[in-house]
Amino acid sequence: ARTGAIPVPAPRPAESVAATRTGDPAADYETAVELYRSKQYEQAEMGLRQFIQSHPRDNRVAGATYWLGESYLARGRNREAAEQFLKVSTDYARSSQAPDAMLKLGVTLNALGAREQACATLAELDRKFPNAGSGVRQGVAREQKRARCAA
Repeated sequence: ARTGAIPVPAPRPAESVAATRTGDPAADYETAVELYRSKQYEQAEMGLRQFIQSHPRDNRVAGATYWLGESYLARGRNREAAEQFLKVSTDYARSSQAPDAMLKLGVTLNALGAREQACATLAELDRKFPNAGSGVRQGVAREQKRARCAA
């Protein structure tokens, strides 16, 4: 019995993690970061973890680790975020993400109630990355104020 209704295609599922595994490191990384940018944090987490596991020597691992931390931070998972930001700022200290990661480490430590460690981390950022960009420097000043760090 035909009702004359126009068939409606089934809704497409959200992009799956399988879509982030192309075997091409650049494509895998970009897909995972795009998932983060489109606020699909769980899928981004899975894609970023898969990227790090599949391409451990790729020069984008520092970035993938940073975005993994951001995906945790966006969901209020501060402890996991802090672990990733610490990894970037220590294991990948020469990467372009390291100053931002150290700033976010201070943010997450403060959110976890570890104010003294947050303040020490933010102060260390100036010493460790004297050429950090103005955005990072402004972030440090803002977070030091938020954490009520001694001047």
